[in-house]
Amino acid sequence: MNESRLKALITGTDDLSGASLASRIFLNRLRIEVRHKPASLPDKLAELAAFMAKNPFAAEDFARL
Repeated sequence: MNESRLKALITGTDDLSGASLASRIFLNRLRIEVRHKPASLPDKLAELAAFMAKNPFAAEDFARL
């Protein structure tokens, strides 16, 4: 998944109801943190990419959104 898509996931408001609970919790935490501290976006992009690399189910979840 490319960086622009990861950024859209974090900064967007897509409905996450189709994703697993773990993916929803993780992405919502990233969204809240970036909303409160926008300068943290590059770090959160890396964190999201690492989460998806470690958890293939999350990559599948986010690809469906």
